[in-house]
Amino acid sequence: MIQASALPVRNLVSDFTGRIGNNMQTVRLNQKQGPLVVDVWSPRTSAQTTPILLIHGWGGTGSYWQETARALAQTAQVIVPDLPGTGRSQPVQSAQNMFDQVASLNYILDALALDRVQVVGHSMGAAMALLLADRAPSRVERLVLTSMCFFMTEKQAEVYTTIMSFFQLAMRFRFSWMAAIPGLSQLMATRYFYRMPEDQAAVDQGLLDYLQLDFDTAVACANDATDPRIEAAGTRVQVPTLLIACRQDHVMPLENVEYSVSRIPGCRLHWIDKCGHLPMVEKPDEYMAVLRDFLVL
Repeated sequence: MIQASALPVRNLVSDFTGRIGNNMQTVRLNQKQGPLVVDVWSPRTSAQTTPILLIHGWGGTGSYWQETARALAQTAQVIVPDLPGTGRSQPVQSAQNMFDQVASLNYILDALALDRVQVVGHSMGAAMALLLADRAPSRVERLVLTSMCFFMTEKQAEVYTTIMSFFQLAMRFRFSWMAAIPGLSQLMATRYFYRMPEDQAAVDQGLLDYLQLDFDTAVACANDATDPRIEAAGTRVQVPTLLIACRQDHVMPLENVEYSVSRIPGCRLHWIDKCGHLPMVEKPDEYMAVLRDFLVL
């Protein structure tokens, strides 16, 4: 991993010296609140394509974007962070809420000298994508929102808050050794998949990512999910936007999808059938086909 704390922020790209795999590098940015670890995939061809930023959702890390990043990096530079308080971007000095996370995403763009990006966000990461586009509209060229929708009523927000309160209680009893319990990763994954993916390693990693989340950051981000500023940001989107929804997603209320699309100017909608909350893992080929059709690659 490349340490970047001593490097001039806007010169980080030229100062990369390490390489992981064929075309992926990892950089560690040291912010005041803690480390920020980012995987940077270089394009395999010389095509002049706007870079793509992949933002993971609540409970996960950038690990589940790996296959998507590898495919997109055929023609584009791909940026995949572990958001502060998740995965390798730990420890954090204080809880990082969604708005803090968006500030970190903007910092990544500064650090990598990226003036324009195409942004693909998943679940809560899609909400962050909207907030990033609202914070820095000149930097976002296209938006793909995956497995995300707005709350339509206060009652829905209350139900979500109640459910998350149980999750928060359960999070008090997480230990990394639990990842070795036979069958636990599959059991936890049933909420997120219609059919269990063949990649068992990805399922196991998903459980480990959850077990190692920073508690206070996870709670702070979850509490922000009902913030009306997210939908307000959606109504101000000025770039081509696609919402990808899955018919068997048990995490978000599917009845809210059409409403969410109607709130985002010019937003397109694509449904994926027989798929749960994580289409990039459960149906990677179909998901990539949708991205290729919409993004500029």
